[in-house]
Amino acid sequence: MKKQLSFILRYFLFWLIYFLFVKTFFIVFNGSFLKELPLPLLPQIYWYGMRLDISAAAYVLVLPYLLMLVLQFFDIPLWGKIVKGYTYFLLVIFSFLVIVDAELYSYWGFRLDLTPLQYINTPGAMLASVSGWIVVRQLVLGALIVVVFIWLYRRMFGLTSISRIKNFGSFFILLLIFGSLIIPIRGGIGLAPLNTGSAYFSNNTFANHAAINVVWNVGFASLQTETRKNPYRVMTNDEAKNIVEQYLYNHSDTTIQLIQSKGKPNVILIVLESFMAKLIPAAGGDLPIIATPRLNSLVHEGIFFPHVYSTGTRSDKGLISIINGFPAFPNVLVMRFPDKTEKLPAIAKDLRKEGYSTAYYYGGDIDFVSMRSFAKNAGFNRIISMSDFPASTYNAKWGVHDHVVFERLLNDLDTASKPFFYTFFTLSSHEPFDVPMKTVFAGDDDDSKFLNSVYYTDSCLGSFIEKAKQKPWWKKTLIILIADHGVLRLGVHDAFDPERFHIPMVWLGGV
Repeated sequence: MKKQLSFILRYFLFWLIYFLFVKTFFIVFNGSFLKELPLPLLPQIYWYGMRLDISAAAYVLVLPYLLMLVLQFFDIPLWGKIVKGYTYFLLVIFSFLVIVDAELYSYWGFRLDLTPLQYINTPGAMLASVSGWIVVRQLVLGALIVVVFIWLYRRMFGLTSISRIKNFGSFFILLLIFGSLIIPIRGGIGLAPLNTGSAYFSNNTFANHAAINVVWNVGFASLQTETRKNPYRVMTNDEAKNIVEQYLYNHSDTTIQLIQSKGKPNVILIVLESFMAKLIPAAGGDLPIIATPRLNSLVHEGIFFPHVYSTGTRSDKGLISIINGFPAFPNVLVMRFPDKTEKLPAIAKDLRKEGYSTAYYYGGDIDFVSMRSFAKNAGFNRIISMSDFPASTYNAKWGVHDHVVFERLLNDLDTASKPFFYTFFTLSSHEPFDVPMKTVFAGDDDDSKFLNSVYYTDSCLGSFIEKAKQKPWWKKTLIILIADHGVLRLGVHDAFDPERFHIPMVWLGGV
């Protein structure tokens, strides 16, 4: 029985070492977040995350342990090779999750779960967010992790072979230990089993996130369903209704008339990818440089709304809120479900009933996150996307750069049926920030690349506005500028920092 117990302990220790190593990898890889992490919290990350690490190691141990018990009744000559293959397979899968998680965290601000699977139908668009270099780098890092732990496995186990136990008492002890694995798996003997929140211990968001075992988190998320109990429900429907009615229903007429022109003005809605308010001095931005000189001047030229906040952290959530007035859900991307978006109210849908011609412009893949069905259900008669441009213009990782689409939009507006409601969702300021202009802000870091991409789109916007002012339709047109969401950049590291959600909205035009 000594061989069996030795294998169990060593195999458990092997995986515990692995999980502690990849936790360290995550912390080092996201070193920019360490600036705001007090040093005493660092060892606590490992301490408070240990329960999830132990649970994950115990889960992995179940299958080899079970095979070892079966071995006591049936001869399994290839047992050692089966365990080795099982271990190598998990090393590859787990390490892939680790490298994806480490990279995505800097963009999304939360540990990997099943969210990327919501974009699995458009893998090209998924990969467009990252450069080829990043993909290669992460794959190399993942391969190195696998190689290191294959080496460690061979050092710790060699050619593993275990013979049968003839003593029933010894077998019973092994069986008892196997049954006791439920304790580390569920995190103890208390009433409540482990959950991701069990690793939270601090007011520092990164410290809590770093304590999470990403493999355990993905596994936990896969067992959840979208129909589970709403974790944000804290009151009855009647209580919620009474509170909401106080703010939504005002029986006196307090409406402020912002547009003084009579008739039906044309409307151009431009949704600027990732243009957080922090980028704009006139909107309270505190950056030492100005990456949005044109938009900054337009703030003074039109009507500026200083207290606008995005409802989510990704475009699919922001667009639903802007076009449909629908809040972002924490666990579900509503845009993915055509049967849901067709039931939502929408600006374009209402304006089309009033005789407006409607069009939606996007320089990328219109099928990304079901954007095509979203736009159609929202009431847009025409959709202009990447496929409507010549292949020679596909110079952006996401598709067609903003200056090309702005030019197409400007030309189309000259022949558009009046009144019109045209929407353009930009894309060049999205990762990987590959823009067709000379570098303005020196630096190879992501913040500098982001600032350059914003500067490029801002210049495209400024050029569009200047040309639009010369058009005959300008005097009867309202232009609305708004962002879809902010980003975890430029000193914003906390996933729930209000600065991440603070976005600009400007109304201008000839009306």
